[in-house]
Amino acid sequence: MNELLKVAKLGKTIGLNGHLRLHNLSDFLSQFKKGATFFCNDKTLTIKAFNKDNLTILFEGFEDINLAKNLVNKELYQSIEKTRKECKLKKDEFFYFDILKCEVYDSKQRLGKVVDILENTSSCLFEINTDETLIKQGLAKNFYIPYIDKYVLSVDIKNFKINCSDEAIYILENS
Repeated sequence: MNELLKVAKLGKTIGLNGHLRLHNLSDFLSQFKKGATFFCNDKTLTIKAFNKDNLTILFEGFEDINLAKNLVNKELYQSIEKTRKECKLKKDEFFYFDILKCEVYDSKQRLGKVVDILENTSSCLFEINTDETLIKQGLAKNFYIPYIDKYVLSVDIKNFKINCSDEAIYILENS
């Protein structure tokens, strides 16, 4: 089976007909639509109804509050393959699971590999595990690069490579 991504968490029941609060953990609310299927533990759940205004969801076979209570606090997962197919990216947007496969370079050397992405108010930060050769030189084991044009020059998902400006090494040296 494909790798699965956690895309949502189900909250409390709403009303008597089995609706649940949906806590979206993805950037793609559009994937939650009638007929869409998701994995939840050992079950496949199919959406019967979804209200994007109040983020409530109803699944086929769970159209009763007592049945729906079994889904409270459960997590919904989707395959990477289906995510690529269903979720459309805009220009210069990338799936986070692709970014996490990328090696990071400046013009002179490999700086490390992206291991996490942190979101803050103005941009994202790529957490980088520093290349072993740089750690042996006394530099930090990990550091953060802001995902802004000043530091990130290009992202090449096909080759899993992120090219950074030479200013990125200064971030590492001061970590």
